[in-house]
Amino acid sequence: MTPLKKFIWLVDTVMRAGETGLTLEQIADKWDHDDAMCDDGPFSKRSFHRHRNEIDDLFSIKIESYSNGSEHRYRIADGARKGYFSRWMLDSIAANRILADSKDTAQFISLESCNDTALPVLLQALKERRMVAFRYNPFWSERPIDYFNFQPHALKMFERRWYLLGHYDSSRPHLTYGLDRITDCRLQDDHYDRDPDFDLDKMFDGVYGIDRGRSESKDTEIPIEDVWLKVDPYQANYLRSLRLHSSQYEVGERDGYPIFSLRVRPTYDFKQKLLSLGSSVEVLKPASLRKLMRQEINAMMTKYPKDDE
Repeated sequence: MTPLKKFIWLVDTVMRAGETGLTLEQIADKWDHDDAMCDDGPFSKRSFHRHRNEIDDLFSIKIESYSNGSEHRYRIADGARKGYFSRWMLDSIAANRILADSKDTAQFISLESCNDTALPVLLQALKERRMVAFRYNPFWSERPIDYFNFQPHALKMFERRWYLLGHYDSSRPHLTYGLDRITDCRLQDDHYDRDPDFDLDKMFDGVYGIDRGRSESKDTEIPIEDVWLKVDPYQANYLRSLRLHSSQYEVGERDGYPIFSLRVRPTYDFKQKLLSLGSSVEVLKPASLRKLMRQEINAMMTKYPKDDE
């Protein structure tokens, strides 16, 4: 059994117990009565504590210990859901648990698939700071590209797709690779030194999605701008419940339409999102973004000439 499956089993088992948690003896008993786990060997107290630390390092999910009277118990710490990745992990494990417990209703549940076969390898590479090799199939090329001695620095999820950030040459900027286009991903023996100045939050400051508006040949980026959106009242309910960006807030209304302000970089991903919202959203400012949206809409109109009517 892979370490990742053990981690998922342990988090799931402790999470099922809720706030009261489990004693070490209860966890051991559940391990010994799980066919998949006991086939991998007997429960080990030493391995349990090692797995706890690895789960915390990899997923920022802390299995904390606390005393309940005379008993020493373990539970998922309240702060585990503060980080985006740990929230995603916990929610994914909870969803898998529900499906496993409700096999008779599985036919009534529809899920969208996510190709993340390279994810376990890359998680291990990030933890151990090891280089990886993989084959990449970019959309802009008919031929795959083989990478060796690649230094992975971060993983990011956007719209059900995982993306790898890193480089194969420390003199070049960090580039982004979709995991759904990565095959034959494997660990290499060589290690690398993590860049002490690498800051994932800073890198994606003002970014919607994965496109940072940078290129390998041109080390520049699209600047952050104040974007105002005039939104249809019905569509505004969706933006209130699920913000487009962390900087989003409501500044008032105009002609009965709510106005939302965002501090973002108007990259390709952001423009595509606005276009997907159709006529329910209008860009009020900046003028440069209004112009880009108008150009794109006019280009779309040429695909649907009046002669078709």
